[in-house]
Amino acid sequence: MPLTPADVHNVAFSKPPIGKRGYNEDEVDQFLDLVEDTLAELEDEKEELRARLESGAAAPATGAAPAVDSAALDRATAAARAAEEAKNRAEARVKELEQELKNAQIAVRTAEDRATKAEHVAAEAEKKAAAATVAPASSTPQQVASTGSTSSSAAENSMQAARVLALAQETADRLTGDARQESQTMLEEARAEAKKTLDSANTTSRNQLADAKQRAETQLTEARQTSEKLVADARQKADTLVADARQKSDTMLADATAQSEAQVRAAQEKANALEQDAERKHSEIMATIKKQQTTLEARIDELRTYEREYRTRLKTFLESQLEELNSRSTAAPSGNGNIGFNGGK
Repeated sequence: MPLTPADVHNVAFSKPPIGKRGYNEDEVDQFLDLVEDTLAELEDEKEELRARLESGAAAPATGAAPAVDSAALDRATAAARAAEEAKNRAEARVKELEQELKNAQIAVRTAEDRATKAEHVAAEAEKKAAAATVAPASSTPQQVASTGSTSSSAAENSMQAARVLALAQETADRLTGDARQESQTMLEEARAEAKKTLDSANTTSRNQLADAKQRAETQLTEARQTSEKLVADARQKADTLVADARQKSDTMLADATAQSEAQVRAAQEKANALEQDAERKHSEIMATIKKQQTTLEARIDELRTYEREYRTRLKTFLESQLEELNSRSTAAPSGNGNIGFNGGK
């Protein structure tokens, strides 16, 4: 739970048990821990604000604001440091008072021991005096007669024991009273000093915490305003950049669309021209091929006619030659009976 100035103002510690001085140590420690935690939270918040301001100082629009915020941070740091020092002084004073309380308790125990010893001495003296008083009454007449010379000595011892007893009792009472008075005085002084120190520490801590909190709130408000201004400026700049980028994008898109359409039209016209030229060349080539085909077909027909005529003439020639051979072969036996080949050359 965070510590508030009202908590510091209204804090109240319970008294310790009988025999102890000051305030309840556990409650004081818990309160100091709470003060320490609150100071730590303020320190963390201060560091966070410092980080925010340092991050915002990089923007050109901040101007001289970071220097002012830095001064506020320094003041908050000094206040937190002073509160921490006050807390440390209060803790040191509490420890001193605890040590004084321990010393007072030791002194009280010493005085009580001395008083107890004095009471023991007085009791022993009283016992001796009683024994010396009873002894003459319980003696026989013979013993009285025999001890008549020592009666004055017993009376003197009894008076001396009474004086020792009275002196011991007086010493014990005086030591006990002095110890109690000294203990009470030290207790009251320690309580007053502790209350004064604690009140001073509470007042200082309360004032410093309130001052630090006020400065932190002021600094937080300034940082928030600076942050909001930076965010607004950044948002406005972003909107301007987006609008400019959108306008440039639209312009570039329109230019690109116009160029693309022009290139498409030029490409279409060129494609149409190429297609027409290709069709024309195709027609010319097909006409040339058709003409050549007609010429070749006519030539083929001529060759076929020539082949038929050549076959016919060759067949006629071969048949005539064969008939001639046949006629010669039939005419040869009627001559000399031998076939002559030389004449055929």
